[in-house]
Amino acid sequence: MIDLENFLKQYNTKKAKDLLHQDPQFLALQDCRNHIAPKDENLFLFLVIQCALVSYQIAWSGEQWRTEFGQKVQKNWDILLDIWKNNQNNTDRRFNFLKTSKNNKRIYNIKKSRIEKINTILQTEKNFFQFQNKLEELNNLLAKTMKTTLQSKTIVFATKMFGYACTIITWKDTIYPMSINIPIDSRIKKIYLLNTKNTQANETEICKYFQNLSQTFQISPLDLDTILRLDYWKIIKQN
Repeated sequence: MIDLENFLKQYNTKKAKDLLHQDPQFLALQDCRNHIAPKDENLFLFLVIQCALVSYQIAWSGEQWRTEFGQKVQKNWDILLDIWKNNQNNTDRRFNFLKTSKNNKRIYNIKKSRIEKINTILQTEKNFFQFQNKLEELNNLLAKTMKTTLQSKTIVFATKMFGYACTIITWKDTIYPMSINIPIDSRIKKIYLLNTKNTQANETEICKYFQNLSQTFQISPLDLDTILRLDYWKIIKQN
């Protein structure tokens, strides 16, 4: 296995962004955006956030789930847009989608409560595009709305996917702040273990390890996550 620090020497932020454009999750969202009309940037961004906040304990891969989500949004865009414009609630539609989902119907009752929580944000905020260059503010708002920590895996993941969606809308790469942590999932934990041999570390220690790597190589934790998932993880699977 290649040592992670030696592996990262070949990367900078630009190369990380180039890799991002190859991410199947990015491509699934891009395909969705390309096939909906009339386009509404704020609804698209909100749906991407909704999707990310229930993207855990999925049945198959995140890539397959993102593809299924994109296809569902395309199919029902007119209905979703009408609900959005009339300030109606899409909780029941999102819940029914989870119950019949091929890739994400585990613990759907718990996930419904997450949809209900995030939908409360619409009582005070519908202009999500304003957060394009204010991702720390968005991360804070999501954590407050979902009543969890700023470092919560689904919160920082939702912020990352929001960045993907902004890039798709604007055709300009989203700049992720160094202050937003990497999403600590099972793959990240395994990468940490393989490189440190520390079996006793908690999530705070793991997060600090990757934060230090980000500072060393001047690559944001969310961009680092893309490198690890799409490139470094392939090396691990081959060994």
